[in-house]
Amino acid sequence: MSKTNLKFNYHSHSTYCDGRNSLEEMVQSSIEKGLSHFGFSAHAPIPLDNDFGLKYSEVDNYLRETRELKEKYKDQIGLYTSMEFDYLPKVSEDINERAEAYGLDYVIAAVHLVDSPNGIWFIDGSKHVNYDRGLKEIFGGDIQEAVKAFYHQTNEMIVNIKPDIVGHFDKIKMHNRNLYFQEDEPWYKKLVMETIDLIKEEDLIAEINTRGVYKKRSPDFFPMPQWVKRLAEIGARITISTDSHHKDEVDMLFQEACDQAKACGHKEVWYYDGEWKPEPL
Repeated sequence: MSKTNLKFNYHSHSTYCDGRNSLEEMVQSSIEKGLSHFGFSAHAPIPLDNDFGLKYSEVDNYLRETRELKEKYKDQIGLYTSMEFDYLPKVSEDINERAEAYGLDYVIAAVHLVDSPNGIWFIDGSKHVNYDRGLKEIFGGDIQEAVKAFYHQTNEMIVNIKPDIVGHFDKIKMHNRNLYFQEDEPWYKKLVMETIDLIKEEDLIAEINTRGVYKKRSPDFFPMPQWVKRLAEIGARITISTDSHHKDEVDMLFQEACDQAKACGHKEVWYYDGEWKPEPL
């Protein structure tokens, strides 16, 4: 079993967005579970009606409360302020500009909403019916075209935004449920490999996101072991994220993800304490 000297989580959500606990409850649970570093990463506001993101009117309160908690618990845990930004071309505001204006410590970016001339396809959430309906209505049931759009948008995000962390880059598989495509199909593997190569080329950090497994929405972490191995082969950086939406999830399957990363060939994971640093596995 691999064992790091640190336990951390930089991807979390609270009642400011679609989480179930307050920021302070998440911090207190992180301390109780022995985390050394914890990041607040509310879903950033987007100019579309949604039920998962931070409201524009709450941004100042979110930033203020995270600052207060950093000071209150500074002797017990390292706390950091971020947001998880949706990259949605022609809709999202400039992500890096907003991150700088908000004074964020680091940036997570991901694709949950796939843009198309025919509409926006929501590939996330707890209900696969939205995935199925969007695939049919927006892409005419053409899964290859739909998945290509997801990875094209992800690649554009990587190159244009260069976030610190690329969030769950193969989450497109979650609601697929092996109904529309198999992950060993050559066309699909080619798309993922292109994204992985870009992550390395831009020297970004890919997260191993444990949420799909502990929520029983995926048999594998995001990304699956095959892609974790590929990240190791090309020397790409990784971190471990639980994508916690509840205080009990702040360290969920952290150790298992470390074990998998080591088994896949990684020698270290990356953590943040004001700057990104490697931690041996």
